[in-house]
Amino acid sequence: MKRTWLILGCALALGLGLTACDDGGTDPEDSGIGGDDGSMTMEDSGPGPSTPVVMAFDGTDEVEADLSCRGTATAPTGSGASTFNAALANFGGEGLVGGLEIHYFPNNAPSADVACDAPCVSVTTDAAGMAELMGSADAWFGYRVVAGMGTTTTGTDAEFVNVIQMNEPAPEDGGMAGLIAVAESLVGGFLGIAGISQDPMNGAVTGTAVDCQGRPLVNAQVRLFDDSGQIPFNTDTKAFYFNDAGSLPDARATESSQSGLYGVGNVPLPTNNTVQIGVYGTVSEGGSQELIGCESIVVGEDTISILNVSPLRSDGPSCGE
Repeated sequence: MKRTWLILGCALALGLGLTACDDGGTDPEDSGIGGDDGSMTMEDSGPGPSTPVVMAFDGTDEVEADLSCRGTATAPTGSGASTFNAALANFGGEGLVGGLEIHYFPNNAPSADVACDAPCVSVTTDAAGMAELMGSADAWFGYRVVAGMGTTTTGTDAEFVNVIQMNEPAPEDGGMAGLIAVAESLVGGFLGIAGISQDPMNGAVTGTAVDCQGRPLVNAQVRLFDDSGQIPFNTDTKAFYFNDAGSLPDARATESSQSGLYGVGNVPLPTNNTVQIGVYGTVSEGGSQELIGCESIVVGEDTISILNVSPLRSDGPSCGE
C-alpha cells in the first residue's frame, strides 16, 4: 500500500473509547532535548529536563498521579479459562466491521510478519463484526487486524490497514472485548493534521499513558527504544500528542494532555520488529524527568501498533535503564 500516512495515534484513542487522535510536534526548548530544526533528538535515556509535574485526569480534574505501583506491578497471569466475543469496531466511523481476518495471540506475542502459527488462531469477523475467542480471563492478549476489504454493519465497503495491539486484558467467561479496525481512508487525514509524512516502509505506534489506577497521564513525554538503545527523534521520526478531548492531534503539544494519548510516527523497523515505548515525566516540582513506564510492542511496515503504557513492571522492559 504505497501512500503517505499522516497520523497514526488515533488508533489508540479508540482503545479508551475516545474518538480521534493528536499530534505532538515537540519543541526542543520545551523538551530540553532537540535540534535547531525543532525536532526531538534525545540522545540518551538519562534524566531529562524538568517539565510540568505529571498529573492524572480523573474525568473531571487533574489530580495527583498514582504511581505507587511503579516498579512492583507485574503482568496479569489470568484467573481461569474464558470464551468471549470480540467486536471489531470501525474506528472513527459507524458500526462494526465484518469480513476482516483477525490473528488472535492468547500469549500476547504477535508475530513480526503476518504469520499465524500456534498458538495464534486466525478468525474472520462475521457479518455482524463479531468473532469468538478463547483465552484466560484477565490475562493479556494481542491481536492483528490483517489489512483488507471489510464491510461495516451499516453496509459500507472499505479498505482497512494493518493494526496490531498488545497488552489487552481478556474478559471474563462470556464477556466482550473490543478490537480496533482503521479504514485506510481515515489514516491519511489524521496524519495530515499531525504534520507527519509517514513512510509506508516504517511503522507507527500510538497509545495512552496511564497511572496505577488506569487514569490518563497529563504532562508526560515518550521516548523510543530498540535493543541497541534509544532511537533519536528527528524531523521524520517524532512523537506527537493529542488535545484534551483526544479527538484531534495538537501540533503545538509537547507533552500529553488530559487524554493521555501519544504517538510516534515513522518508527524505523529493528531486525526483531520490536520497540519499547518509555513514558517519562517530572514527578515532583523542580525535579528532573524520570522513567515512569515502559512496554514493548511489535511494529511493522504500513502498520498501526497500539500500546497503552502503565507504570513500570518488575517483570517488564526497562527502556535502557
